[in-house]
Amino acid sequence: MNARPPLLCTLAAGLATVLAGCSTGTASPSADKEKPAGQPVEVARVERGELTAHYAATATLEAEREATLVAEVPGTVLEIVVEEGQRVRKGQLLARLDADRSRLQLREAEADLQRRRNDVERGEQLLARKLIPATQHDQAVSDYAMRRADVGLARVNVGKAEIRAPFDGTVTRRWVKRGQLLAHNAPVFDVADFTDLRADLRVPERDASALAANQPVRFTADALGTREFAARIERVAPVVDRSSGTVGVTVRIDNRDLALRPGQFARMDIAFRHFDDTVLMPKAAVLGSRNAAVAYVIRDGKAVRTPIRLGYENGARVQVLEGVEAGSEVVVSGHAALSDGTAVHVLPAIDTTAAVRNLAALGGKRS
Repeated sequence: MNARPPLLCTLAAGLATVLAGCSTGTASPSADKEKPAGQPVEVARVERGELTAHYAATATLEAEREATLVAEVPGTVLEIVVEEGQRVRKGQLLARLDADRSRLQLREAEADLQRRRNDVERGEQLLARKLIPATQHDQAVSDYAMRRADVGLARVNVGKAEIRAPFDGTVTRRWVKRGQLLAHNAPVFDVADFTDLRADLRVPERDASALAANQPVRFTADALGTREFAARIERVAPVVDRSSGTVGVTVRIDNRDLALRPGQFARMDIAFRHFDDTVLMPKAAVLGSRNAAVAYVIRDGKAVRTPIRLGYENGARVQVLEGVEAGSEVVVSGHAALSDGTAVHVLPAIDTTAAVRNLAALGGKRS
């Protein structure tokens, strides 16, 4: 009975000590070290280096020379000599129309021309004998000249019954069938020269100022995979389109090997300016628009919101003209929780090479 009170007192004293320790609310030194102060962010260093400015665009290839051949005289299609996809030479016969009507008109014009020639010759004799006035002879000469022009036109119409290629090229479409009656200006063939192609680009005014004729262009065609082709800028429009703020640029493509076709979708890449030594930073560090760009620069453990002026970009890097100097650290991840002057905790960079190496080693052990 008498041994119990000392034991209860001892337990009560121990419990009070524990409760007193908990009530202080202080963490152990090791816990303080595990919890870093500041907003966690990832950073990258601003560096100096080389940069080549590129302009990327898409376009549809077009033939520089292409034409729709039409029936310049009405008639029935008597013969079709070529088919779609066939290569033709300049002046080659493509189709022949019924020219009977044109030939009859030519014979009529030639007969009338002969009559008027006789009138002129007879008038000269009468004028020499002063049997007719000079004005009558002049009228006969004028009528003869007009009829001679009609004969020339009739001969042209007879020749136009034969549809011929206007230049070397490929027949891309046949519009007619044999025996079809064609009206005046009815389409007969589409012909295009595949050896000389072009691409029309619309380039923003800022980038167009650095483009000029004869600059090299590299491009790929989606239909041909990763194969690269070479071309050159042929001309740059001298004015800016008011509605779009762009400048027209024409790229000329030598396609004598016929590897490309009109209508193919192409991805153009124009390297128009190179800098040997300039300030570069990751694009991931840039916030806002190009005309109002900012970046968070690390200074004394804080993220300082800094306005910057950008230049050209290439891939994941962008040129900085003002606002940040080489050697500075800028935030590339964790922007959302930042404001000007926020204290930050810089996370260590991940060694991706080592991570890949460790994963490979782990996979080898499992196998």
